[in-house]
Amino acid sequence: MNTAIIAWFELKRMATSRTVLINQFLLPLILIFILGNALSGWFGNEKEFEQPPVNVGFILPEAQGELPASMIGLVNARELQDIIVQHVLSNREEAIGKLRRGELDYAVVIPEAFDERMGRGEAVKLELLPGRDYNLNLVADTVFTTFMADANHKQAEAIVLGGAPSLAVPASASDGKPGGASVEVGQLGEKGGSYSAAQYYAASMLVMFLLYSGLMASSSLLGERESRTLYRLQSAPVSPGTIFAGKIIGCSLITFVKAAVIVLGSMWLYGVKWGGHPLLLITVCVLLTLSSMTIAALITFVSRTAAGARGLMQAIIIAMTFVSGGFMPLPVEFFQKIAAFTVNHWAMQSMLRMMLDSETGLVLSCIGMLAIITAVLSAFAMITYRKVGYHA
Repeated sequence: MNTAIIAWFELKRMATSRTVLINQFLLPLILIFILGNALSGWFGNEKEFEQPPVNVGFILPEAQGELPASMIGLVNARELQDIIVQHVLSNREEAIGKLRRGELDYAVVIPEAFDERMGRGEAVKLELLPGRDYNLNLVADTVFTTFMADANHKQAEAIVLGGAPSLAVPASASDGKPGGASVEVGQLGEKGGSYSAAQYYAASMLVMFLLYSGLMASSSLLGERESRTLYRLQSAPVSPGTIFAGKIIGCSLITFVKAAVIVLGSMWLYGVKWGGHPLLLITVCVLLTLSSMTIAALITFVSRTAAGARGLMQAIIIAMTFVSGGFMPLPVEFFQKIAAFTVNHWAMQSMLRMMLDSETGLVLSCIGMLAIITAVLSAFAMITYRKVGYHA
């Protein structure tokens, strides 16, 4: 009964605090909007990548007026028709000038009697002149180096197995038959495509601000101890454990309301899709709340001042959010290994897998790891309480 009264009082106190309403309810939605729009370039979207065309200049020998047959077969191949835009040039100096002015993206110097020399099995090379755009250079390099590698391979086959060396003309260009796709792009273990920036930061901010709820409980307990109001409670027939439990329960209740506001608010305002597992999402929020209150309890037991506890709690939350990629995805393997020991990592992975409609088993495995870490934290809190206790 006394626990319920203290919890209800704590709930009313926080619900009427303007600071709590702004920092715990409004700020997460603002951060989701800002981060989701500012860092959207880090995340995939539903649009398929389209390769821009590469303007390639072909420098021919003076006595030759058109491209060699093998090169015509290459640039007219079905796969390259929309990628390689050919420009025939008369000399190398003209090509270099256009490359510098940006009129060409790439240039290829074709030696004299290219096809004839290649057909005889002689050594022949293309001179490749890159342009100003690194990505377009990479595309063109891939096309022409692959072409020459294929030509060398066919010549080697002819020398070893016998027969006349053949020109390196793509099969799709020579037979004229539209073949099927060589590679089929799909998903491995995920039913959806990819999550958006808004989804990523909705999950990240939900995790971070649920952990911040423990800070409210710790600040409330230590604040009353510093202001001496805790003595009044202890003068009544109420044990320190009852006071502590009431504070924790009250903060947990406001945390559940905050989780609902963040989830529903991000859905209605930003169109965030949380997936089709509402019960599992509730389970993650409950485990996060328990972890938050457990961390707050540990800090409260060992801290002497509210300011010290607040600083330590904030440092722990920010550090866990950073290493788990809560502010920005981190490709560094060192941080990824550390993140596996944080509640943020497994909570975010659970939510992101729900958003992608992954298999339920994959979601449950992440929730299981989150539950294990929460249980370990709770065990430490119980041991610390028995050794240190909670006193005014």
